[in-house]
This record gives sequence, C-alpha cells and structure tokens, in this order.
Amino acid sequence: MELKAPAYLMLGLVRLGARSGYAIKQAADASTRFFWPTSLGQVYPTLGRLEAEGLLERSEDSHGARARFSYGLSPEGEAALLDWLRAPEEAPVQFRDEGLLRLFFADALAPADQLALVRRLRERNEAAAREIAEQVAPYTEQMERSGFRFPLLSARLGAESYGRAAEWLAELEAELEKSQ
Repeated sequence: MELKAPAYLMLGLVRLGARSGYAIKQAADASTRFFWPTSLGQVYPTLGRLEAEGLLERSEDSHGARARFSYGLSPEGEAALLDWLRAPEEAPVQFRDEGLLRLFFADALAPADQLALVRRLRERNEAAAREIAEQVAPYTEQMERSGFRFPLLSARLGAESYGRAAEWLAELEAELEKSQ
C-alpha cells in the first residue's frame, strides 16, 4: 500500500491521542499547520481510506442523534507509521511560500514597493514566530508532559526558522532603506 504524507499525518495524530476527525483537525491546527496544514475535507476521506486498509480501527462514539466515530491505530497502522518514520528516503524539501515567490520577482517593482514588500514579509514572519511561540508551543508543551518530546522540538524549530527569516528580511529592509 502506498500512502501519502497526509495519511501519515492522520496516523501520527491518532497515535498522539486525537481520536476523531474533528480532534485530528483541531490537533493539526494547533500543531502542524505551519509546515503541514490539512482541511476537514482531507481528514475524513483519509480516515476512511486508512480504516478500509486496516490501518485504523473505528468504533462508535455517538453523542445524541448524530453518529460519531473514534479511531485508534491498528497494529498494522502502527507498523506503517514506524516504517515511514524509519524510511531513509525523503521527499524533496519544498518551501512553498507565496511571499518568497513575490520576493523572487520583486525586481519588477519600484524601489518603494520593493521595500514595502520586504517589510510585509518581515512582519509576517515575525507574526508567525510569535504565533508558534504563543499558541503552538504551549500545546506541544502539554504533549511533552504526556511523554511526546518531538512535537515541542518541532514547534521550536518552526519558531526559530520564522524568527531567522524575519531577521534576514530586517537586514534586507535596512539595506533597501539606505539605498533609497
């Protein structure tokens, strides 16, 4: 069976304790959204496929008239997640950032517009670093108290990456200000 990264996101979040589609979406929004966002439209079909392939076990968890389900990793799901984590091959690094794409083409802009773009990008990266530090890190600190260390380490790497990008953009901003 060939799984894609979103499936491993679901398996991993179930392993960390998210048991429903809604809980998986909430956990992703609180933790992985800065480097691997997901949507509810992606969560439920993926959960269905993982269950059909025997990687997740579903049980009824109804509250009221609406049918609800809870998921847990099957032994095969745990094995698939561990195999993926141990696999030596990695997908190529992708850094998909529309702001960086705009910066790439910024020579088309007048100097004042270039400066404004760089300033917006710096501010955006500062905000992302703050948001990870203020919102994601506390969530992952709770996970660390439950014995899961690496979500917090990933949050710290994300905050530091955005922080370093903001510093780099601040240097470029200062350079552009001097040249105007």
